[in-house]
Amino acid sequence: MSARVIEFPEQGIPGTLVRYTEGGGEPVELDACGPVALSSGSRLVYVLDATGADAADNAGGDERGDGSKGGEGGGEAFDTDALAAALAQLPSDAFVVADLAGATDAMVRAIAGQRALRTLVLAGDFTDEGVAALGGMPGLTDLVLESPRFTGAGLAALTGSETAASLDSLVLSEATAFRPEHLRALTEAPHLASLTFDGMPAGHDLAGAVLAHLPQLAEVSVAERPGHALDPAVLERLLAAGLCVNGISAPPENAALFAGAAAEAATPSAAGQGDEDEDGEDDEEAPEERGVLRELVTEDELERLLAGPVPVLVGLTAPWCGPCAVLMPVLEDAVEARGAALTGVKADVDRAAWAQERFGVLGVPTVLLLREGREVFRFSGAATRRQVEGWLATAGLPAGTGR
Repeated sequence: MSARVIEFPEQGIPGTLVRYTEGGGEPVELDACGPVALSSGSRLVYVLDATGADAADNAGGDERGDGSKGGEGGGEAFDTDALAAALAQLPSDAFVVADLAGATDAMVRAIAGQRALRTLVLAGDFTDEGVAALGGMPGLTDLVLESPRFTGAGLAALTGSETAASLDSLVLSEATAFRPEHLRALTEAPHLASLTFDGMPAGHDLAGAVLAHLPQLAEVSVAERPGHALDPAVLERLLAAGLCVNGISAPPENAALFAGAAAEAATPSAAGQGDEDEDGEDDEEAPEERGVLRELVTEDELERLLAGPVPVLVGLTAPWCGPCAVLMPVLEDAVEARGAALTGVKADVDRAAWAQERFGVLGVPTVLLLREGREVFRFSGAATRRQVEGWLATAGLPAGTGR
């Protein structure tokens, strides 16, 4: 029995509509036309690629890409203004996720009426005018903005808004016109814990704007590309402030060391060394664990190890975690290469929930190096053998230390 019905235009709207049920069940792709029935717990995801429409609009003389004829992904033509109007007529709780490629200001303003959105991904030619309309989304936690015309000025309109009050993660991608000072408009966002910058210059001006979001900000990701590499001095500044940067964090007193290690790893000679081996491993099956890492079950076991003189490398893992299965053998090799100078352990967070709580870990894999009970560094997510070896060497534990 349907809990509710959402009425889409009879002629339909372009894009893909997916219905899923929270708590289980296979997603089902639907036509976005006519009545769409939702049972209790069902949610809708809307995905649109209108990049072809933008291209056709521009060819027809609409340099802004705000409206006339085009085609989805280069296919059948549709009117982007008509699409925006159709989106604006939908109930305000139609979607929980929307991913719009080729987004125009008109489309952004229309999707802004979806107050139940939790995740919104916008890529296209929209401007600050469109972003300024996004303030009325009280459940939005994840926002992705990708536009070469977005300067960030539109964020000022979000100050004190329902969206700013709920936002947890902001991603800025290919926003080449973005001005870092505009990021400060969100410093009062109480839950903004994660910032990601992709394909953008990451200099000291951006670092200053990022640091203005402390103390609620916890992590920063910078997708390094040619021309947009993260300056070691900027990385040191961010690490010294206690932030997790690109998955790595270290006590402020070790910030310079780890920033230097990152710079060394990024040099052409270092980057070339071992890259072929890493690529070769991708073509083979992931190596199996050999039991080098002792499994922790209770917190008392960890306390006994930390009371000793030997540093302890702790890997938090889970049986359902694919990257964990790849990383754990790498950690085993690193521990073996250091003999008695390093103890390696792992904790399955499903069986040892205390480990997640103790270290404030939200995801796996996460790896920590502890010396005399104090954290020397940590990293989250996948890491190459070269990176792990470099971080351990920076911490004073080069390979062969205990042999």
